[in-house]
Amino acid sequence: MKTASKGLFAAVAAGALLVGGAGGASAATGADHDTERRATARALPGNWMYLGVMEGDGAFGDLQGRLLRCPPGKGNGHPNAGAACRALTKAKGEIGSIKPQNVACPMIYKPVTAVAYGMWDGTRRIYAKSFSNDCVMGAATGKVFQLAE
Repeated sequence: MKTASKGLFAAVAAGALLVGGAGGASAATGADHDTERRATARALPGNWMYLGVMEGDGAFGDLQGRLLRCPPGKGNGHPNAGAACRALTKAKGEIGSIKPQNVACPMIYKPVTAVAYGMWDGTRRIYAKSFSNDCVMGAATGKVFQLAE
């Protein structure tokens, strides 16, 4: 993983700790991890992901993000919540395990970076990946990162 991607990954994880309601940025193990997981689950019950997309392939940029709660309900901030939740449910919350779609994308290099942090079936999930353009990202992740209305 590139240094910029590692920096982005760390920034997403640290920022998401604040969003998720965890008490601190220290690594938790054993009983501490279980206590932290239960506290986060109470703050945002059910399956949820904070999803963001940045233009470019580095760790710096304007991150446009949305909160996705599954199952989707009233007030969900994600414009494609139903399709995104179905894709994540099939992949058991692992964005990297979403079955890629067979789509013909243009060979234009306009990179985007997708980042996510959340809880799925009681397990913390973190994801960060750069794609050559938004079509390639959509083919790999379905509606999960289609955040524009």
